[in-house]
Amino acid sequence: MKIKVEDLKQLSMKALSKYNYNHEESEIILDMLMYAQLRGNNQGIIKLIGKGIPKDPDTKAPVIEKETVTTALINCNRTMEAIVMDQAVKMVVEKAKKVNIAVVGVHNGAGSSGAIGHWSRKVAESGLIGITMSSYPFGSVPPHGSYEPLFCTNPIAWGIPTREAKTAGKQVEQGIGYDKDGNETTDPAAIMDGATKPFDKGFKGAGLALMVQIIGGALVGADFNNGSVNNGNIIIAINPDGLAGTEYLISEVTKMKDAIKKAKRLPGVDEVIVPGERGDRIRSEILSSGEIEVEDNLLKTLQDFVAA
Repeated sequence: MKIKVEDLKQLSMKALSKYNYNHEESEIILDMLMYAQLRGNNQGIIKLIGKGIPKDPDTKAPVIEKETVTTALINCNRTMEAIVMDQAVKMVVEKAKKVNIAVVGVHNGAGSSGAIGHWSRKVAESGLIGITMSSYPFGSVPPHGSYEPLFCTNPIAWGIPTREAKTAGKQVEQGIGYDKDGNETTDPAAIMDGATKPFDKGFKGAGLALMVQIIGGALVGADFNNGSVNNGNIIIAINPDGLAGTEYLISEVTKMKDAIKKAKRLPGVDEVIVPGERGDRIRSEILSSGEIEVEDNLLKTLQDFVAA
């Protein structure tokens, strides 16, 4: 079903207010959710339904547990993760602009950090290279050769400064994951109870999952697969001016982008795209039309929640 983008934002803000977030907090969370929604990513407003993202009753003000010139560690104290991630991005950018590289970690957050490309892009929009990694203390991805879920989905996102399905009741593609007994399945509900394969379905993806779990989890004081709620996120910012320089970086990245777009195509491939280009294109088309397609069940559930 098509809905005006502004109407979806207003509906989502009403939902967030029902979760007891104030206006400023709601805007930060909605910004995170709409980043994903506008790029066709399933980390968007679907987070507002089902169990949703209510404010944790044990929420306290975030505390900076450690801080140096180049690093900081923030205990969210069960504050909604997006709110603290917004604080972490501002801190890491400020530090990196002064000392060229900085790392800020957060742990013990509530809710979600969303599509973490949102945070890396914010760093990139400040003229820096941004790297974000996240971990959660529950397993959904198995090590290579196993179907036992030990790692979380281990997201990692990069942002470079440049010149410029469960709700729907649909099946997923074959080869995405296992049910709880180790059988391959296309049922998203069964996969959520079982395990999701690493992105390359092999040992390299499993190895990367392990490293993201360590850097985005253990390094910032988060827990590993123990049923707790102590998750973790890390944001790294690199100032190009501390190395070869921003002008040179942008020049070379532009060359790479142009080379990728002109690369020889395999049979059946209409276009070679740059990472992030598909999502940017979807976002531009949506903002140009002012309307966005939202799955019927998702929109109705959100509307019912707000009206209740």
